Amino acid sequence: MNSIRNATLLVLLLSLSTGLFAGGFALSGIGSRAISMGGAFRGMADDPSAMYWNPAGLAFIQNDQISLGGSFIQPDSRWTNSVPLPGFVYNKELSAENKLSMFPSLMGLYSDNTKTKFGLGIYVPYGLGSSYDAYDIANTGFAMPDTLPDGTPIPAENTLLTPTGMPKNEMSSSIAVVDIHPTMSHRLLDNLSIGIGFSLLYGMIDVTKLSPAYYYSLYSPITIEMSGKGWGFGGNIGTLYKPTDKLSLGLTYKMPASIPLEGEAELKLWLNSYHYYLRQLLTMSPNPVWAPVVLGGKGDVEANLRLPAEVAVGVSYKVMPNWSLNLDYAYSMWGRLDRIEVIFLDDVSVSGTYYDNIDLVFNWKDTSRVSLGTEYRLGSNALRAGFYYDQSPIPEETQNPTLSDIGDKISGNIGYGRDFGKFTLDVNGQIIKFPERVIDTQTANNMKGTYNSSVLAANLGLTYHF
Repeated sequence: MNSIRNATLLVLLLSLSTGLFAGGFALSGIGSRAISMGGAFRGMADDPSAMYWNPAGLAFIQNDQISLGGSFIQPDSRWTNSVPLPGFVYNKELSAENKLSMFPSLMGLYSDNTKTKFGLGIYVPYGLGSSYDAYDIANTGFAMPDTLPDGTPIPAENTLLTPTGMPKNEMSSSIAVVDIHPTMSHRLLDNLSIGIGFSLLYGMIDVTKLSPAYYYSLYSPITIEMSGKGWGFGGNIGTLYKPTDKLSLGLTYKMPASIPLEGEAELKLWLNSYHYYLRQLLTMSPNPVWAPVVLGGKGDVEANLRLPAEVAVGVSYKVMPNWSLNLDYAYSMWGRLDRIEVIFLDDVSVSGTYYDNIDLVFNWKDTSRVSLGTEYRLGSNALRAGFYYDQSPIPEETQNPTLSDIGDKISGNIGYGRDFGKFTLDVNGQIIKFPERVIDTQTANNMKGTYNSSVLAANLGLTYHF
């Protein structure tokens, strides 16, 4: 039974690390215009998305605005498993489920006061995940025995390996964090402003995982399905300084945030006909039957989703009145995600083995992101381009397939904007490339293999100026 417990702990470890943070994968940012410049926007910050990038920028906007937008993201993730775990496809490239995700945003700005401006945004700063169908019963590596331990022959019709209905996409994770973000910005001087935003955060998580286990010396898989939701708080502050008409400097700080999560976890042990029959014999069942079954239990759990603090600076320079160059640097403190405790509120067991609180190890690291962007205006039209380099917080010892982020990434962006009277339409196309990552060392918290990934994304924004 220890093997069952150990395998289930591995399931939980992988499940929570993949699901809770979607691989430490923050989205590229908010606002089509800002993203099209690679997120190099903290020194410019002159549209409603400033409440995400630098709330101080709202103080310099002269009219009321409301902006509706959305990000459309299509990851392409592949993994070649090099761990010969029974039941998992081995030494063959697997593709994650090809799924398009959409993350909407809504932002409004009230600018009636000359110096003080108010904004409200609702957007998704964290999201994504991935899903693999990596289990194949043909790869168990174990043949059914011909006889019971006492030598009794097993009828051929009773050698079904697993129950019908084995879940598909049994390695999956999904996360979304919604930020309801009221913001205030005040101009201290004609060329200096400050801003502060408050974040009411709602986190949503769904996880499915499968892990090998051994039951009476033969392979039987264990699955866990977990979901959680919760509310938390955070915020950001910023300042914007314009020493000349051409130069603008921004400095921001995003506070660390925590989202207490409450949800349910269900553990399942999938027994084939042989295992179930043998179990009945060992427990002195008077009328043992041959049938595949699922054993397990479910109960409530608690955990705490911790989001990183971030310090960032931005510079915007007008080469010409209609041409701007922007440069940003952001330092994200993912290192606070060293571990997390999952608390079982109910007695949850698999085949008589009960589970208590579990300490999960992440060992993530702080990261840097460098962004470069430009905007060139031609009358009512705007042409934009951007680039960023973003480090991954995930070390090799905690990398696994359901993490969307497999390594340091490079993003290229192009964008276009058009004014139609009081309306402005912004569009952006983005590609994110990851170098191939090969994990050669197996730990309790990772999966060996070769990882490849890329992301295609598009962003749309429609703004109305009052």
